[in-house]
Amino acid sequence: MIYDVIVVGAGPAGTSAATFLAKRGVSTLVVDRTTFPRDKVCGDGLTPQAIYWLDRLGCAAEVLQETKACIKECDLYMNGRRLLTGGFAKDTPYPDFAILLDRRRFDHILLRNAIAAGAKFEGGRTVRDIVVERGAARVVAEAEGKRVEYRARIVIGADGVSSVVSRHLGNKLKDGVMAVSLRAYFENVEQDGSQIKVYFDRRFFPGYGWLFVDDAGFANVGLGYAYDKSFPLIINLRETFLAFVERDLGPMLRHSNQCGRISGGAAAFYRLHAIAGDRVLLVGDAANQADPLNGGGIHKAMEGASLAADTAFHALTIGDCSHQALALYQQLWEQSFETDWRTAEFFLSVAKNPALREFCLFLLTQIGRLTTEDRRFQEFASGVFSGTIAQSACLSPLALSRAFPKDPEAWLSLVQSGEHGVAAGAATLLGGAMGSLSLAAGRMVRDPVRSLDWGLEVAVNAVQLAARGVQGPVRRTAADRYPPAWTPATGRA
Repeated sequence: MIYDVIVVGAGPAGTSAATFLAKRGVSTLVVDRTTFPRDKVCGDGLTPQAIYWLDRLGCAAEVLQETKACIKECDLYMNGRRLLTGGFAKDTPYPDFAILLDRRRFDHILLRNAIAAGAKFEGGRTVRDIVVERGAARVVAEAEGKRVEYRARIVIGADGVSSVVSRHLGNKLKDGVMAVSLRAYFENVEQDGSQIKVYFDRRFFPGYGWLFVDDAGFANVGLGYAYDKSFPLIINLRETFLAFVERDLGPMLRHSNQCGRISGGAAAFYRLHAIAGDRVLLVGDAANQADPLNGGGIHKAMEGASLAADTAFHALTIGDCSHQALALYQQLWEQSFETDWRTAEFFLSVAKNPALREFCLFLLTQIGRLTTEDRRFQEFASGVFSGTIAQSACLSPLALSRAFPKDPEAWLSLVQSGEHGVAAGAATLLGGAMGSLSLAAGRMVRDPVRSLDWGLEVAVNAVQLAARGVQGPVRRTAADRYPPAWTPATGRA
């Protein structure tokens, strides 16, 4: 039998693509190396964008029924101290809340939804190779020690950061900026309702820690760190994670119980050589589509899956599954998401330099202080970080002029220093900026070759971003093909 499409990988990217295709009558098979339900290392947070796409997939109601957390605000900590509490941006195509659901249940819901739409699933199949022939592509797999093969007109690789399908396209895996993370579950956490807490700290920047806890006191605790060949992993991630749990989360976790072991995962944040080829497409982590700014991968996987499904359906309709026809996928991605992705990549390329750690944290602190004085700016900043507002908007003079506080009192708050007055506060602010920059300059001078290499990379990223231009404050994406506003008919607000 020749399927129209075989999807390799049953995570959010793969099952979303399968659902979109099966709903159009495309014969679709999903294969995965595991059987379901199964666990997956992740923060378990579902952003407003993810909820939006769940509605498009037709399973938002089931996911919302399973969650015990509907969260409209997030606490941000800087070097161990709470900096602000902010909400999600309103007046976007997305809802103004996030939810929590462990990947074991979430991914299983998505898979069942794909099967209900008409897709078939076979678990316990470890894909070893993709062979493109004249009339189809062969998916060579192993099941219980035996070789099995499947054939399809198109193969969609959704098999993660170590993708076999990506290697088939000639991509070099884990050859750029990466992020590694550790995660553990805790139960009986002491808290007042469901919460999202994000921690930036000089001990593990560039990266952040998190605590996501639901109404029942079940928490996902994690820590992620970004690195590449120029700036390798310089911390012992496990020791740092344990110190983070003890130092930053100790009071909340003192009467809790850890559930299971500490688990690790990885994601990549660099552009691959190709995400499309003859009879082959890549989506999700296999295509390195996760957001470089916040590390979010689930909603990006769904966005990529939507475009891949559109492309595959078009190719099947015209009877052309060549690279030339499937290159439409790359074009659709660039039109919808590339500018934002490049913006986030630029900021990550700056922040990953350890020499700039103190300055980056200083700058984030001042932005955080400013958001506490102006709700509109707070929503803009949180929208850019979460991606519900176009991330390229922070490079648009027009968008910034609209978003920045208009009240002089808000700006004055940055230099106010209690009883010591404005002058002392201004001196402190200027001293913090100059001190962190001087520290960065000294570190970079001590390693001029690496600093030059990093500077060239940042410059190249800046030029590429400038060539693409910047957008306004409202995201324009493939989601605009659907109704423009979130209506919680299938969920709860």
